[in-house]
Amino acid sequence: MENIKGVLFDFGGTIDTNGIHWSEMIWMAYETNKIAVKKANYLKSYIYAERNLSTRNISETTTFYETLSCKLNLQLQFLHREKYSGNINIETEAKLLLDTCYEQVKSNINSKKDVLLYLKNKYVLGLVSNFYGNLNTVVNEFGLQGIFTEIIDSQIHGLRKPDPMLWQVALKLLDLQAEETVIVGDSYINDIAPAKYLDCKAIWLKGKSWNDQHQFEHFSADRIIYTLNELQEIL
Repeated sequence: MENIKGVLFDFGGTIDTNGIHWSEMIWMAYETNKIAVKKANYLKSYIYAERNLSTRNISETTTFYETLSCKLNLQLQFLHREKYSGNINIETEAKLLLDTCYEQVKSNINSKKDVLLYLKNKYVLGLVSNFYGNLNTVVNEFGLQGIFTEIIDSQIHGLRKPDPMLWQVALKLLDLQAEETVIVGDSYINDIAPAKYLDCKAIWLKGKSWNDQHQFEHFSADRIIYTLNELQEIL
């Protein structure tokens, strides 16, 4: 890609899981730890936790570990209350799931630091995510401080994807023009469609998604990749 000055990244599902939607990431942890729940019921608990997490006491200093712990406890409490699970010990099972997911995220992010540092030396980088007001803390927690010039947290800016204006905030703060910017994300609806609406270039990181996204393949992503490490060859 030519004449590019900036690269904007999604965080959740992109940098932390390398294209695996968090619903699938956590489900794999349920399977790994042999927690006996039907996937259909698990997905109900996932939606419940997502809808209720923002009402919990998450501050700007809450870590990713603490945020994920809260989310998993909400899921297990829902499953127990709705009698979708057996005689599970919520505290024990939540800790198993938490440790499995957190270690995987740490491994994923550590394996992507080299490509992020490579890109930082060539472009202005920004991070744009639907989050809970604590994205700066999370970035520091995983040793990514100093890589992104601007970190755009939806909770702080009062905008949420798929609204393209959340990405527009990053363009303005970084003094970038759309045509000289690449957006990288795992969601067609939240990342790729807004990128093209703004006339940015779009690189779609495809992995295990929440919904079937194959219907969008013939649309407007400029490139499709399957790991962030491919960016070193493209940019």
